Amino acid sequence: MIDSNRFIHCLKTAIALFIGIIIVRAFNMPVQGRWILISVLLVMCAQSRIGALMQKSYMRFLGSLMGACIAALTLYLAYPSVIWTTLALCFTAALFSYIADSPSYLSEASSVGAITVLIIMTSQPPSYAIAIDRCFEISLGILLAFLVSRFMFPLRSRTYLRRSLISTLIELKTLSEQLRVWNSAKAEKAYIAYDEKVITHLVMQNQLYREVRRESFDRADLARIFSDILAGEREIFRYLNLMQQALSLFSEEVGACINEQALVQSIYEMSQRTFTSIINQVETEQHSNLIEFLDNFSDWGNKMRQQLEPLTKNASDKFAVDLFIFAAGRLLARLHKMHPLINKV
Repeated sequence: MIDSNRFIHCLKTAIALFIGIIIVRAFNMPVQGRWILISVLLVMCAQSRIGALMQKSYMRFLGSLMGACIAALTLYLAYPSVIWTTLALCFTAALFSYIADSPSYLSEASSVGAITVLIIMTSQPPSYAIAIDRCFEISLGILLAFLVSRFMFPLRSRTYLRRSLISTLIELKTLSEQLRVWNSAKAEKAYIAYDEKVITHLVMQNQLYREVRRESFDRADLARIFSDILAGEREIFRYLNLMQQALSLFSEEVGACINEQALVQSIYEMSQRTFTSIINQVETEQHSNLIEFLDNFSDWGNKMRQQLEPLTKNASDKFAVDLFIFAAGRLLARLHKMHPLINKV
């Protein structure tokens, strides 16, 4: 089945390339005008989301500018000496190779910078005009790719982040459901599978969050809201894992009956209703009222301890009870805070 977003992006790439060809033909640009088309393809074929494309465009422009400046400096200091020019090219290749292996965003610009220097210096003859033309053509290609992506059926990183939020919340809800029947081997296996999915989504969301910030030109209010939501997801994930660890610590006798307690079931049911409310809110983009919250949670914890105390056989069981009560309380509190944040997205 064809992915609609990928298909739209394919059409946008073809349209951007078509416009680039028209510009090259209309202004009767020299052979170097091909770099407009190459830039369009390199930028648009690498990313479809606006936020990611902006990063790619900026790094490609920065790499071209760095390469052109280094080439101009080489022309001024070393050219036409073959030996000194060769040494300068080798030094430049080593420099950009070092940058490419760094963890910073500049690594994305390094290959473009090295290629730019090589193209300018191997032209016959190399000149400052070629360096200027190179930067102009790259900039024009980047601008064309950005305008087409931004204004023609835009694929926004914010939309992808919302979808990722929905998927993550659904999987977190499923994790909570597996805790309810934790004593079954099937539930434990399913928990591990969904646990890995959540981790994958959380990693992807960090990238999407950075793209949303670039896409919105670093709007402080929007960035803060998404940052708080992502932090909330990680906390919810952490508390679910603490509850899972507590259930695993119980002895078989206590573990067999803890999930049968009415008070424990009430926590599971409340968390499920809260997850459902938040997920529906993100999907429909409609604001809703605050969900219920267990105001007397401390009383619930004390009652839970009293009910399970006769069943605890050792210090490990007592620790597991305290851990479970703590994690369950923090889970509900974080879900309660998440609800108004979702209203602002």
